Amino acid sequence: MKMAKPTKRPIDRKRESGFSMSFGEKDDGTAVLDAIPISDAAYIVTQKAIYVVKLADQIDPDRTNINIPNTQQLFAPAGSESDIVALTLLSAGQLFTKAYFPDAKVRDAVISIAADIMIELLAAQEILEQLVAAEDKQIEAVKAANDSTRLPAVPDVIARAKTFIQKSEHALQAIFRLPTLFYGRQMKAAGMWPDAFTKALEGEFDANDMIVGFAREIAEFARQLRNIRHCVEHPKVDQRIVVRDFHLHTDGTISRPTIEVVNSKTPLDEGDLTTFMSVWIASLANITESMLLHLAGKNHAALGNFPVGVGIIPEDQRRMPKVRAGYLINIGGNWQRLG
Repeated sequence: MKMAKPTKRPIDRKRESGFSMSFGEKDDGTAVLDAIPISDAAYIVTQKAIYVVKLADQIDPDRTNINIPNTQQLFAPAGSESDIVALTLLSAGQLFTKAYFPDAKVRDAVISIAADIMIELLAAQEILEQLVAAEDKQIEAVKAANDSTRLPAVPDVIARAKTFIQKSEHALQAIFRLPTLFYGRQMKAAGMWPDAFTKALEGEFDANDMIVGFAREIAEFARQLRNIRHCVEHPKVDQRIVVRDFHLHTDGTISRPTIEVVNSKTPLDEGDLTTFMSVWIASLANITESMLLHLAGKNHAALGNFPVGVGIIPEDQRRMPKVRAGYLINIGGNWQRLG
């Protein structure tokens, strides 16, 4: 005797039917280039922005309200054209897929942390861009005034510098959350941050392994940035930052705002503030990409009996020009992009 199929309710038919969405402004030429799924949403990436899409079933899994729609919300005003987006969220999406990391909890955690890093770095980038714009505006205003006694000024430059350093350190903290997903127990037993990551890996791999060398390098980097943050949050005579607005030199030249780090362990000579910001943003973004590559390389699931590598995809094989990380397979002595 055949059992009658249960009758679908109107809400079931609606939720199980197809749908479409448009992203971005109609006149900006934006195209959807990637979709990065997590358990309760998906990141939709265009050239100029990132959106979070939640299906009605993810909002209302018990199907109690037929009027709940599928939704989209702007997550970040930067997309695949951004180096920061490419080296963080998009790299995580390329490497931590279901095929290589079947545990959804691990995938969700990596993608979530990569998104956190991206947001902090985009905020730092905005501080930099606004400072550059403010400096340029002041220079033009002084030129127009034709007054030799007047210097350009960005009065809140110290506050901007401090906020930038804090954002950068937040990104660094998030970067160090990534290895805890795979070596958390070992790192907890290893002791103090930031050397815990290095010590944990030394117990797992040969001392000459590339990931161990990488951990040592970023520990030094982390100490420097943490010390700079201490200079901001716990200033002392021998532990502080010196930020100067536009200033006149004895030779008659005018310098844009500068920063100096006074610290006995990790001092930094006075230099251009916007250059300082640019270097830290680029360093943190590149470290994120390297961290993702190393963690994926050591922890991905095998693909049958095929020898799979993790590394930088050749430029002519990339789906998105700025997204370099991916899986490779050796075919006839040549490494080819996999997937």
